[in-house]
Amino acid sequence: MARTARRKATIADVAEAAGVSRGTVSRYLNGGRWVSADARAAVGAAIERTGYVASSTARQLRTGRSGTVAFLVDEQPATFFGDPTFEALVASVSDALAVEDMSMVVLLAGSADQARRAVEFLHGGPVAGVVTASIHPTHGTLEKIVDLGIPVVNCGYPRSHAERVSYVMGDEAMGGRLSAEHLLEHGAARLGVIAGPEDTPGGTLRLEAFRRAAGPALLEENVRFGDYTRESGRSLAAELLDADPSIDAIFAASDTMAAGVLDAAAQRGLAVPEDVMVSGFDDASIAREVMPPLTTVRQPFDRISLELVSVLMREISDGYRSAVTVPVELVERASTARV
Repeated sequence: MARTARRKATIADVAEAAGVSRGTVSRYLNGGRWVSADARAAVGAAIERTGYVASSTARQLRTGRSGTVAFLVDEQPATFFGDPTFEALVASVSDALAVEDMSMVVLLAGSADQARRAVEFLHGGPVAGVVTASIHPTHGTLEKIVDLGIPVVNCGYPRSHAERVSYVMGDEAMGGRLSAEHLLEHGAARLGVIAGPEDTPGGTLRLEAFRRAAGPALLEENVRFGDYTRESGRSLAAELLDADPSIDAIFAASDTMAAGVLDAAAQRGLAVPEDVMVSGFDDASIAREVMPPLTTVRQPFDRISLELVSVLMREISDGYRSAVTVPVELVERASTARV
């Protein structure tokens, strides 16, 4: 006789049945701290009704046996390995976890298949928590991790999940504002912007702050959205410079894209910074390696990584959700240093 497969109950099902948030169910499963007596009773009854079975991850969290954290990046391998920002962040998070005597595994989830395999891996229960970075809404990966009840902290503002997910971010708005003010103070009159993807902080928060500070010096037709690669910076800068030759400064939302802007300027015989100033974001290694070296916004990845691990450890231990914003600073180099 054929059997009809029954969908496995999730934390979301338990939360709906109990009339509580998924975070409350997660804290209940992780030992019950910060859960009221009424909520504990409601969740316990809902688990019985839905037939929910806690994953091995939840059991590990309660017993404290897991010593591994996953670092999940929602990007394709080519983007991950080609962006020096990820290299710096992974190394810093790994060092911070080592202080806690914890190991780290890296998961790439840029495609639908990669995202599915990553979630299945996490559902299998080998990790105590997850650090996520460069999350996009395409595959719903972050939401699925939250539904599994695994403690998670996102590097960067998680947009639609900000009320449900702990996060640590560099001050994106501060960085965008400082960049615009710096270019204007150095004589820029017509600005161009190559923002990040429109579903990332580099395509929203940095751009919005830059736009406010730039005022009439930034026309909407002089804004483009890249993908954080050098090639996108080169091709989009070419579009901007060809469409509006009066542009005398370009802000790119990553140093890798800003390096592409330098390429486009050189191809057109434009001197940097005399003909066009260029500034980036992150202070990745490439900012110091290109010629001329890039003015940029320095994100303190060492401090951000320490905060990521600290927030995650607290969420693992007591289910406490946090939001931390770390100040950034502008570093002036030759790409904007007009004499």
